Amino acid sequence: MDMLSEVSELNKGTLYYYYSSKPDILFDLCVATTDRHYRVVSAASKMSNPVEGLRYFVETTVLYIDENRDRCRVFYQEEHFFDSIFDAKQLKNVRQQQRKFMKNFYDVLSEGVSQGVFRPMDIRTAGRLIYGSIMTAYRWREEVLDTATIISEIDRLVLSGLLVRN
Repeated sequence: MDMLSEVSELNKGTLYYYYSSKPDILFDLCVATTDRHYRVVSAASKMSNPVEGLRYFVETTVLYIDENRDRCRVFYQEEHFFDSIFDAKQLKNVRQQQRKFMKNFYDVLSEGVSQGVFRPMDIRTAGRLIYGSIMTAYRWREEVLDTATIISEIDRLVLSGLLVRN
């Protein structure tokens, strides 16, 4: 709370007026992060070309994480503890948002398979593997790559594995 008070330039009493506990602060941060991120990438599943949809998803996700690095860092670091931090209602809400977000990505991959553009695959596993490689980019410490390089390499590697060869 001391850190939040310092960063927000509000005294701790004011913070406790709005939030009765630290888990409530984390919950609001998680809901806002997932909702904002979903709104950014939701157009991907509406694109008729799944390759462009995948590229859009990758690019907008990398840019979103880069532009919201601190918010995403908190979300991803605490995600493994949501079950023990949140009450049942909060946990259900956050998990529903996560499923909605990932469904958008799964829809892009499914459309690519159904159009014969992407190889047959286990959509959920492939989606989680691809998204996992994207979301950990903020953790790279030994070398900070620019977002254009990250986007280009993920695009190149992922599409080389997914595209059907003619």
